[in-house]
Amino acid sequence: RKISLYWLLILVVLFLFALAASLPIIGTTSSACKAISTCDPFLPICATSSNEHQFFYSHCEMLRDTCLTGKDWKSDYFSHCNVSKL
Repeated sequence: RKISLYWLLILVVLFLFALAASLPIIGTTSSACKAISTCDPFLPICATSSNEHQFFYSHCEMLRDTCLTGKDWKSDYFSHCNVSKL
């Protein structure tokens, strides 16, 4: 009987550990995620991240992608995205 309680306790601890590891850590929201509420939805932007160029239809779209993917997008020249400034 003691052995089964011991194993039950181990399983509960492992379950709680797995649950805690799968939850997002509170307070680690990136600055890009916080900035979405104040972005300009009408500002098209060309951005670069690790030698990759991407055109975003708005600054908000770039911040959203940064928030979701973790890529460090920085504003770049429109010519690098093969578009002219709108």
